[in-house]
This record gives sequence, structure tokens and C-alpha cells, in this order.
Amino acid sequence: MKILDNTQIIKRIDTEDMYHKIIHMPEQVSFAYSDAKIRKPQNFQFRDFSTIKRILICGMGGSAISADIAKVAFSNILPIDVVKDYYPSYVDKSTLIIALSYSGNTEETLSCFKSVSEKAEFFAAVTSGGELRNIVENKHLWVELDAGLPPRSAIAHLFFSLVRILEAFNIIPKAEEQVKRIIGNLVQKAGAIADSVEQDKNFAKLSAENIYGKIPIIYSTNPTLNPIAYRWKCQINENAKQPAFFNTFSEMNHNEIEGWEADNHNYKFIPIFINKFKDDSYYQKRVLAVKKLLDQKQVKYLDFFVEGETIIEECFSLIYLGDMISFYLAILYQTNPTSIDFINFLKKEITEKE
Repeated sequence: MKILDNTQIIKRIDTEDMYHKIIHMPEQVSFAYSDAKIRKPQNFQFRDFSTIKRILICGMGGSAISADIAKVAFSNILPIDVVKDYYPSYVDKSTLIIALSYSGNTEETLSCFKSVSEKAEFFAAVTSGGELRNIVENKHLWVELDAGLPPRSAIAHLFFSLVRILEAFNIIPKAEEQVKRIIGNLVQKAGAIADSVEQDKNFAKLSAENIYGKIPIIYSTNPTLNPIAYRWKCQINENAKQPAFFNTFSEMNHNEIEGWEADNHNYKFIPIFINKFKDDSYYQKRVLAVKKLLDQKQVKYLDFFVEGETIIEECFSLIYLGDMISFYLAILYQTNPTSIDFINFLKKEITEKE
């Protein structure tokens, strides 16, 4: 029996049940959007939101990926900047500031949010508690999340809570129909990538086997798919405890493409392409040219294709698959997908030295 088909081995490695935190994403999407715990301050409904001309979202790690998706999905409505740092970029009275921190205690996010407290008029947050809750409670609109998940497992809760905030500020239209389509797509996928499905018929398990033993370099074939490539990289880092890297077209054509000229990459790296079935011709021509070069160098690569009618649907169609691939990679490497020993070591080190 193959290791990925052995439920006893999976349970022995996955001691904190990361599997169910991932596979239940369809229910998480439904709950996050339909049952969001939206906390509004008094007189919120009487405020004039028409003066909001720009959005700045503060977040780090698993929380910030939701902001990345929002940027590619909604920047055609209002400009969106994502700050993954202690200090924000330019802020004025027309900027809506949103803090995303699952724990509510993310050092950089708190610093970013506090530093603009006197510069902007509109604030919101998504959190399960911590210091961030103390800052926003009864003062600003915020969405309360249930605690207890690793932040990377809360992406559905974080993103669709962010959607509800943007709806509340009248920035985007209601997203019910998109959410229904996303849930339907994820439910369909769940039946094909669950651990009960044998490896020979399970696309996520087969993909993990193809990636195992190599360093993935994940390419989004256009910038709107970049959040997916970044999410895959982060999930492989945190769940499988392996190096992974990402880049996007057409930026990689101006630098990284030359890195594939060297020989023997086939034994070290595996390129992974995040594709659209139909894309703008100037992206498609570049992608096909790079794949032709990889074929000439006998470098094997993997292709994955998004599904959906909107950017949000596209992102979640492959985020779900990528999360499961990273889980199965963790099992192949026989590492607990939940533990984050190096991150915890870093937090302890920087705290002790302050």
C-alpha cells in the first residue's frame, strides 16, 4: 500500500488533524460569508463612505494572502495597497485602513495599524481577538473570528470576512452568487482529493508524488494569479517544511528565465505553472516560449489550471488543491503539517532580545 493511501500512517503523522482543517474549506467559505460576526460601532450606518478613495490593508503571513487576493480582485474598483511591514505607505483622510490578523497580536500588523491612527478616518479589522480586538472594539467595524486555527488554515474565514467589510463600506457589490459558485466548485473537488480516494485516482496525491524530492518553483502565468502561486509556496513551506519559491509572468522573463540555462536542474527543481485555460495572447506566447525552453533542457514541469468566472473563484479553485497537495507532501516527508517550530523559535528569540 502506498503511504498516501494508508490512513493509519497519515493519522500518526498528522497528530493535530490538519487534514480536516483543509478538506472542510467549502463549509468554511459558507460560514465565513453567511454567518460572519460583524461588529459595528454606533452610528456606523450614518457615515458617508463616498469619500473613501483608496484602501490600505495591513497583514502578514497567512492573513495577508487574503489581502493579496482582494488586491487583484477589487483594485479595478478602488486602488488597494497591501502592507506587509511595520510601517505603511502614504495614508490620508480618504484611505480605508483594514488590519488582518487572525491572532490579533501580529507585531507588524499592530504597528502598521497604530501608526496611521491619526492620519485616516476609516478603519476596520478582521481578528479572533488579541490586542487588535482591544483597539477596534466599540470604535471601528470589525469581524470577529473563532479562535483555535493555525492562521494558514483560516484563509476562507479571513478573506470572506474581508469581503463582508468591503460590502459594509459600500465598496463592492454583494458577493452571494460568487460565494455559491465557489462552494459548489470546492465541494466537487473535495470528493476527488479526499484521503479516502486512492492515489491512482487522486490528483492531489499524484501531484504531491511528482513534486516530492524536488524544490518547487511556482509560476503564475499572469499577475492576477500571483496570490495562488504565493499561497502554494507558503503552504509547502509551512505544511511540508520544504523550500519553495514563486514568481510571475512576465516579470520572470526579464531575469529568472536565464537561471534555467544551466544543466541538471531536472534533478533539483520542478517548475509549476498556474494557468488560465484562456489568457491574453501576450502572456500565452511568453509561457509557451518558456515551456519550450524547459522541454529543450529536459526539465519536467507541472501544469495546473484555474476554474471559475471571476478572479476570486479562480483563486480559491487552486488554493484548495494546493493546500491538499502541501498536506500530502507533508505526509510523504513524514513531518507534522501543523507544527511551526522554526517560526516559534524566531518569535521567542526576538521577544527575549527586546
